Amino acid sequence: MLVDISKKQYRGYFHTDHSPFISEAFIQLVENKTGEIFRLIEENDMSIGLILGSKDNVLCSPFSAPFGGFHYQHEHLPYDTVFNFLSNLKVFVTEQGFNRVNITLPPTIYQNNMNAKFVNAFIRMGFTMATPDIQNCVNLKNFDGTWIKGTVAQNCRKAIKNQLSCSIVTDKKSMQDAYEVILRNRVEQEREIHMTLDDLLKVNEIFPVDFFLVEDNMGCGIGAGIFYRGHDKIVQGVFLGDDMEKRSLGIIDFLVMNIYEHYKKMNFSYIDLGISSMCGDPNVGLIRFKEIHNCETSLRFTF
Repeated sequence: MLVDISKKQYRGYFHTDHSPFISEAFIQLVENKTGEIFRLIEENDMSIGLILGSKDNVLCSPFSAPFGGFHYQHEHLPYDTVFNFLSNLKVFVTEQGFNRVNITLPPTIYQNNMNAKFVNAFIRMGFTMATPDIQNCVNLKNFDGTWIKGTVAQNCRKAIKNQLSCSIVTDKKSMQDAYEVILRNRVEQEREIHMTLDDLLKVNEIFPVDFFLVEDNMGCGIGAGIFYRGHDKIVQGVFLGDDMEKRSLGIIDFLVMNIYEHYKKMNFSYIDLGISSMCGDPNVGLIRFKEIHNCETSLRFTF
């Protein structure tokens, strides 16, 4: 049987967050975007935990993040422990009168062994699986500066010839400039942006948020990237964009090259570049873009 326990009790059992979005600091940052928060564990087995927020009579993990998922003592828990937890989760949702529970697991780079067990158990337990999203990441351990497509290196050389510069900026004005580049790019592509600069700066208070800014030879911001460093081995890309009318200068490829080199020097293992689909519907151009920039493609599961 699953029981809802206090934050203090829950954190007494789980000291490691396998992604930044299930950390207590992040949960506190976004808790105003949900109703009641539940911290669930097995009554007689504290091997697995799950934090859920309620929205419109639905329990959600995450309730304001790219993905959520479970806490667990270690990656090698017996399969039966996973299966039994999900079985009891179904009972809890029904007995508490909720309509359903929605859970998006993290990409496999965060928890390969446990994802395999959870996906199998979700399906065997009769949970409905949404069409998996296409997920992309860069394996920095294998990155040596060689690109899958030669035009990337050509564009990087073009950017250098055009006297573009790329740096991490930390002052408020420059961060605003980087954000404005992203915003213009989203408007040009008729895509929404769901975070303000203030939202990003609030995240920066709980773990580092890096703002990359590409400037032309006049010092004008023409490309930008925003990345989270909330994990000791994995960096997460939040936003990436350029001024589309100046794209011929090689902005994006130059930006990506600098980002990869920067995080490789910092000894990160992966860059999580997020999904390239929406509710399972692939963005073919985005997948292609990421793959020619050395991304590996996998699946992200929602049940």
